[in-house]
This record gives sequence, C-alpha cells and structure tokens, in this order.
Amino acid sequence: MIIETLGTLLGWIMRGCFAVTKNYGVSIIVFTFLTKIILFPLSVVTQKNSIKMVQLMPEENALRIKYVDDKDKLADERLALYKKYKYNPMLSSVPLLLQIPLVLGLVYVIYRPLSYVLGIDGGVIEQLRQWLETSLKTSFEDSVFQTEIINQIQNGLLSPPDFLSPDNLSKIQGLNMHFLGIDLAFTPTFKENYIHLIIPALSGISAWLLCYVQNKINVLQVTAGNFNKIATTVFMIAFSTYFAFLVPSGVGLYWIFGNLFAIPPMFLLNIIIPPKKYVDLDYLNKINQQRIEKEKVHKKYKAREKEDYKKFFEVQNMELMVYSEQSGFYKYFKDMLEYVCEHSEIQIHYVTSDPNDVVFTLNNPKLHPYYVASDQYLVPLFMKLDCKMCLLTVPDLEKYHLKRSRLNKNIEYVFVSHGMGSTALTLRKGALNWYDTVFCPGPDTFSEIRDAEELYNTPKKRLVETGYPLIDEMLREYELSEHTPNKIPKILIAPSWQPDNIIDLCAEKILDSLKNTDYEIILRPHPQQVRHEPEKFEVFKDKYKDCKNIEIQTDFSSNNPIMESDILITDWSDISWEYAFVTKRPVIFINTPMKVMNPEWEKIKTTPINISLRNQLGKALEVEQVGEISEIISDMLARREEFSTQINNVFHEHVYNIGKSKKLCGKYIIKSIQSKI
Repeated sequence: MIIETLGTLLGWIMRGCFAVTKNYGVSIIVFTFLTKIILFPLSVVTQKNSIKMVQLMPEENALRIKYVDDKDKLADERLALYKKYKYNPMLSSVPLLLQIPLVLGLVYVIYRPLSYVLGIDGGVIEQLRQWLETSLKTSFEDSVFQTEIINQIQNGLLSPPDFLSPDNLSKIQGLNMHFLGIDLAFTPTFKENYIHLIIPALSGISAWLLCYVQNKINVLQVTAGNFNKIATTVFMIAFSTYFAFLVPSGVGLYWIFGNLFAIPPMFLLNIIIPPKKYVDLDYLNKINQQRIEKEKVHKKYKAREKEDYKKFFEVQNMELMVYSEQSGFYKYFKDMLEYVCEHSEIQIHYVTSDPNDVVFTLNNPKLHPYYVASDQYLVPLFMKLDCKMCLLTVPDLEKYHLKRSRLNKNIEYVFVSHGMGSTALTLRKGALNWYDTVFCPGPDTFSEIRDAEELYNTPKKRLVETGYPLIDEMLREYELSEHTPNKIPKILIAPSWQPDNIIDLCAEKILDSLKNTDYEIILRPHPQQVRHEPEKFEVFKDKYKDCKNIEIQTDFSSNNPIMESDILITDWSDISWEYAFVTKRPVIFINTPMKVMNPEWEKIKTTPINISLRNQLGKALEVEQVGEISEIISDMLARREEFSTQINNVFHEHVYNIGKSKKLCGKYIIKSIQSKI
C-alpha cells in the first residue's frame, strides 16, 4: 500500500516529465535531476552534521581511551558530547534511507507505464489485462502485464480490443520505452540482449566516479583512512553493478544519473558551507599523509618482518623475551639487560616495532633483535609465545591486541616502569592487572598498586623494589660531565603534550612576563605538538622575534638544554622528575588541567606523586597566577641551596635504591629465570 501510494506520487512527476520531454529515457533523467533538487536542503543539513562529526572526532577518541573499561560511562559521555556539538549520528544515513523508497517507487512506476506515463484510466487497464490473459490463456504478474500489453499491441501480435478508444490506442502505439537502443523495461541479463549490459557497466563506473570525488572533497571521506576509502569504493561499485542486474534498465538509468547528479552538489555545498571554515582540513590531510607514510614503511619492511617473525619461532628453549614499542624505549631496558649479559649466559630476544631501533646497531652476541610491528604478526607472536619471562613497558596487557600467551601459561610477565608518575592517575584502571611482576621505581608506585589490589580485590602482584634505572643512568652521566654555572640564569619552559597545556593556556602570558628580564628564556614545546601544530609556533616566533632573551626552540636536533637550565617550567610532564632529581634544581609547575587516564583515581588511598610532590620540588601555580612568575623565579634563584637540599631529601624518600637499580633488576631477572629451569 505504501509503495503504491509512493508510486502514484512519483508517477505524477514522471508523467509531467514525459509530457515535457516526449522521451521516456530523458524523462527519467529529468526526474532524477528533480529529486536531487528536492533533496538538496537535506544535503545542506547533512553537510553541517558531517562537519560536526569531524569536529568532535578527537574528543570522542579521547573518551574511548578514557572510559575503555566503563561502557556505560562511555555511552553517557558520548551522548553529552553529541549534545554539545548538536550532532545527530542518524542524520547522515537519511539521504541513503530516502533512496530506498525512491528506487522502489520508481520500479513500481516503470513496471506500470500505462498508469503512470500514459495516464490511462485504471478501469480500462484492468479490462486490457483481462483481454491479454484471455487471448493468451495465461495469467501475468502485476509487475509485467502492462509492459506485455504494450509489447503485444506495438508489435501487432494481438489485434487491439474494440473497447480501447482511438486516443488510448494512439498513446500505446506511440510510446517508445527505448533510449539509445536500450529497452528501459528490460532487466539486464547475460542470456540475451547483450546491449543492455552497458547499464550495469555504467552503473559501476558512475559509482566509482562518485566515490573518487567524495574521497577528494567530502569532509567525512577526507578524514577516512585509505583502507576505508578503498573498501567503500569497492563496495559501491560492486553494489551498483549488481543492483543494475536486479531491476529494469530504466531504474539502472536512474541510478547512473543519480550518482552523476550527486557530484555537483558536493562542490556547491563546499562553497556554501566550506569545511575549512570549521575544520582544519590541512591538519587532517597531514594526519592522513602520516598514515600513508606509515603504511609505506610497513610495506617496505614487510619481507623483513615476515623473516624475523619466522626466525623468532625457530628459537628453542627461549628464556627471556623483551618487547619495545619503539627505539626510544630501549633506554628503559638498557641497564638491566647489560647486567644480565654480563652476569649470565641468558640469551635476550628483543622484539621491537621500530625497524630502525637502536638495538639493531648493538654488537652484543647475547642480544638478538627482531622487527615485528603489524598486528598480523605481533598478535600471534604474543599468543604463541613460549619463554620463561617477558619484559614490557606496555600497560593494559590482555585488554587490547597484546595478550598473554595461550601456549605457555607459566610465563612471568614483568612490567618495567617508563616513568616516575602515578600509576593510578596516568594509567587506565586495571592497566597492570595481567602482569605477574612490577619493577617499582619508588614507594609511591608500590603503595598505589597495593591500594588498587585491595580496592578491586584483584590478585596480588610481585612488587620488586628496584628503583628507576633511567634516573640512575642520567645521574651517572650528569655527575661525570662538567657543568659551568650560567652567567645569565637559563629558564626552560617544557610543556607536556596534552589538551589545554601551557602552550594552549598561558605560554604567551609567561613569555610576556619574562621578556624584559635578564633571564635567558627557552620555550621548548613537545615534539608531537610541533609536529601537529607547526603554524602555532611560527606565530610565537614572529611575535617574539625582537626579544633577544627569548628562543622558541622547535629544532630538536640541537642539544637539549634541560639539564643545564637553572629552573624548569612545566605542567604535568614526567620530565620534571628527571630534571629535579638529577640536577637538584627547582621546578615551577603550572596547574593546567590534569591528564587523567583513570577516572577512579581518587578511590586510591595513596596521593599521586604527580600531585603530592609539586610543592616539594618547587612551586605549583594556578594558570591565573603566571603573571607573578618573574618574582617566583627570582626567589627560587636566591634559594638555590635550600631547594637543592630539599629536592635531594625528596629524591631519597621517593625513589628506591638510588644507584643500585641496574643490579637489582638484573639480579631479579637472572634469579627468576634460573628458578624456572
């Protein structure tokens, strides 16, 4: 009933198109064009909705990470985010959903040309049906009898009935349902009338052209990955081609021109509502380019990865496996692995996801590096792992793609801390639940883990009071090098990389407060922020180009000035621990919004070290107080010795086994592996 009503409405439009064009094929094309005009206001709404979707993507991705363990909270926060941007996730599907009744209605019209193209009375059509079925002594379905009546009369197969008026007879005889040699009432098939195969072919080609343009200018498709673009294009081509084999050629013609007529409105929409006005498309393109480059790197090293994966599983009786996400993470394992090599015969099998990891340059016969990066190989490598111990810096073991071995249930998984920060605040809830052992840098980490185990009633892990090898190495290097006091006090501003950091909230105010002082000021942003927002730092450079005491440092090939600075200004960066504990110099902490990975961190009894030590290692300031920063720096410089003593006391209170962590980590690894033999 619904299709019949819709067919009647579309039939009136088709009849009007036919009355003007006098050509059945052209009338379908005109009809298609009119539907695009009628639906254009909806396209405007959809364009606005798509822009909102792209705008909220970063925040939605952050919510997925933040509430990975709380699906209900994620749903609530996502709904609140959609309301904030006034985004309707269903709206983008409306144009596609409207195509379904339009196509069904058009099929209904094309199967009934007597009713909806020629406008012959329904009573006469029913008489013609009875005449046809009586004459041929067979019955016909509703979808074919009208085209069969036209076929019989036009080709003289049956004599026209007496009740048919001359006017109606003239209409039937004059109706040409062919367009460029194609019978628009005929459904394409490989069995006969092969010329009709051009309809499915053109349907597929028009779908490809539409997808090609969409991938270039549509705000949603621009942000999609290459795989999604290719998958969407292949699906649309396949669907459009297959669909044209299921319906009359007239519907196929509608589909072809529907695809073609959808292209100009996309350009028009980008003029009326330019996405660049609301979304940083250059940044999105840059992200996509980075993704493409990553895919190229993976392709380049694919053969090597496959070979290393195979070589890894050729090892018999493996004892120690280490996994590193990238080259920069070797520093967290370096000291303990060197100790293991010096004091045992244990062979270390070091898997890294960086093809240029520094481990490939080391000449250590006991250290065997492997490059494995893609999930295709990395996931099964972990699932089939068979060794005595596995060292990782990766939290959330078992939650995502990296799983505990399904082959060997007795592997000891050891979490190696790669920072002094709070595990309750900076790691997700339950991030360490699937580890057997944790190397603890200090008592704060120890207490937080025990508090969480008690709170959530999870099994107790083996917590080893090792200390922090990276701090020990930095301390050794610092003490062995010469340090000339700065004639002009050097102030380093080194923000973290997170939303609403110092750069976003108060960097200009800090620089304005210090530009007329006698201090040397270096703003050294996080490399990732420079990478993603280079234009922001060009603005900084331009604004302070005449300030001789201010340097905006975005070239990270130069020496890192951190350990030679007299005072560090940061927000929540873990670099503060390394700086303060190694140099014994104070830090000014700006209280920008915290980066919280665990929304339940306040349930942990131990106060996060990120919060508790801010006023012990220096001074914490609210963003609104940065105007006072010059006076605070002056006071700190005057009290250097006092701060040095205070920071040294905090260091010994909050870090285990200073100077001994390499030995303690290495000894534990050797002893634990030997006990499993």
